[in-house]
Amino acid sequence: MNKGIFLILTLAISLGLVAKEPKQEKELGWHFYQDPPEVEPPVKDEKIAIASIKQPEKIEINTQWLKENLPKLLNKAMDDPSEENLANYYYAQRLAIDKATDFGNSTKEFFMFEEALSEDNRRPTQASALFAHKLNTQDARSKTLKSLFSKAGLWMFYRSDCGYCHQQFPAMEALARVAGVDVLAISIDGVLLDKQFPNVKHVVDPGGELSRKFNISITPTTMLVSNDGSTFQPLKFGMASGSVLLDRALYAAKRLNLISEDEFVDSQEVKQKSVAEQKIEIDKSELEKNPSILSDLIRAKLHGTRLSTTGKVSK
Repeated sequence: MNKGIFLILTLAISLGLVAKEPKQEKELGWHFYQDPPEVEPPVKDEKIAIASIKQPEKIEINTQWLKENLPKLLNKAMDDPSEENLANYYYAQRLAIDKATDFGNSTKEFFMFEEALSEDNRRPTQASALFAHKLNTQDARSKTLKSLFSKAGLWMFYRSDCGYCHQQFPAMEALARVAGVDVLAISIDGVLLDKQFPNVKHVVDPGGELSRKFNISITPTTMLVSNDGSTFQPLKFGMASGSVLLDRALYAAKRLNLISEDEFVDSQEVKQKSVAEQKIEIDKSELEKNPSILSDLIRAKLHGTRLSTTGKVSK
């Protein structure tokens, strides 16, 4: 083919293609927008989550559960006494009784060897120990009363026309005769009853001076008064037995410092042991780490108290 003809054909084809492009744009419009082809996102490896299996909740049938639920089981059984409801209640009750029995048995064994907490230390319970304890206490009581009444005596204010005063005199005479108590009977109205009751000393209150000093408003009134008259304590307004007056005299003597604390303790049949006299303070963090700190501290305090059937070792 001729070179000139080839060039003419090539030019004609190019002009034809250029002429078609405006026509295509005119058909689509000037606002034409063509979405880009969708591209599939890359597939990621998904981890398969394994759902955790929930464990069934368990309930411990302990003392707290029984405390909360026994009344409910009882009410249910009373409202509907079916065999099932009755069984639920009574078997739960059986468990509660067994727990209480185990607690009681363990407590019994615990107290066998925890001497600091034994109530026998206050007053024995066994016959032989109790008998020995009574004899020892009576002897100590006699010594304490003898010591007391060497420093103080009993004053009884009376009136000659007071029937209760007449009935009180036998007890006062018994104290003077048996216990060796120095009893002074003071007549407020000036009339002495020394003929009727000669076993105690009688005096007249001159001008009511003593009655006013001790604020006596009723008769009979019995007081514990030191020998020098500087310390005193009313024991009883009205009638009282001799034993009651002696008991109160010991307490009054301790209050007035006429006897020592040890003398008072020795005179008492039931020994008072108390760890509550002083404040107990423990570091909070230490107590939380070691709860036995409290029991160890109180045990140590109790070991230092007097016991009912023991004696001290001389060092």
